[in-house]
Amino acid sequence: MRVVSLDEIRPILENKADVLEAVKQGFVQHSGGHINMPNPVQLIFGGAGNPVFGDCHIKTASSSLSPYFCVKVASGFYQNPAKGLPVNNGMVMLFSSETGQPLALFQDDGHMTSVRTAAAGALSASLAPAKHSVCLGIIGTGHQAEMQARWISECCNVSQICLWGRSPEKASALKDRLDDLNLPIDTVSTVADLCAGSNVIVTTTPSTSPILFGKDVADGQHIIAVGSDSPGKIELDPAILAKADIIIIDDQQQCLNHGEFGHAVRAGLVAEDAHRSLGQLLGDSNADQIGPDSLSVVDLTGLGAQDLALASFVYENLDEQSATSV
Repeated sequence: MRVVSLDEIRPILENKADVLEAVKQGFVQHSGGHINMPNPVQLIFGGAGNPVFGDCHIKTASSSLSPYFCVKVASGFYQNPAKGLPVNNGMVMLFSSETGQPLALFQDDGHMTSVRTAAAGALSASLAPAKHSVCLGIIGTGHQAEMQARWISECCNVSQICLWGRSPEKASALKDRLDDLNLPIDTVSTVADLCAGSNVIVTTTPSTSPILFGKDVADGQHIIAVGSDSPGKIELDPAILAKADIIIIDDQQQCLNHGEFGHAVRAGLVAEDAHRSLGQLLGDSNADQIGPDSLSVVDLTGLGAQDLALASFVYENLDEQSATSV
């Protein structure tokens, strides 16, 4: 088994176009029925009357179109920055689906999870109604907020970015980190102000109560919910999904269990089948496009299929990367 360091992984993931294609194919294979993806294991730290301060996700997947299967462990501990530690960590293990032998252990410190999540956001943003440009609103100020801003800005025609966070200081710090994008970037004091100036809105927080409400959104907006990836988390007022013309999900069971879609279904506001598959929309050029006046919501809970796609991509490019760096 090959042990792969983060220093070896990072250069392979610098080509966003190749990464996007790999993650896209993971979604397409999933929607096509080629992925075996058991329910994720989730450990929640805190709760039971105390604030939740961390979580750990174990996700797995195999594909009938791939000679590999993977097991991914990813953690997020929200108070780590105060301790001088990163919020995210983890590792990915890749195995042969023909012999069961371990092929690689990626000591990625959670970087591959961050990248595949950012790629999913960028792919989702690519489905937004065709406009001359994207006015991108980011709710949240952490690592994934920055990743979403960078990936969507590079992959879509973004003309400006608007930021909101509970902490104005953290929002300002994120604005400074994004200065190299050479785009107009503003911070705002309310979510309503962010919505008023954005046609693509991405939520990237671990919130356990809604941040974005139905009164704040309007027709023609495309909302991508990234943060609700475990039970108890919620960023969107379920009324938003009831108001939406189209709801796009990465996986029905996961979204029902711990996504924004599930909150709306349990509230009796939408039916369990009132959704479209992200993989189907990405893979079918003849699929109905989102109308320019439609309100659309994408619910991303994070799939083992994404982890398998990215781990396979990195593994198959390891030797090529080593050769070019000699």
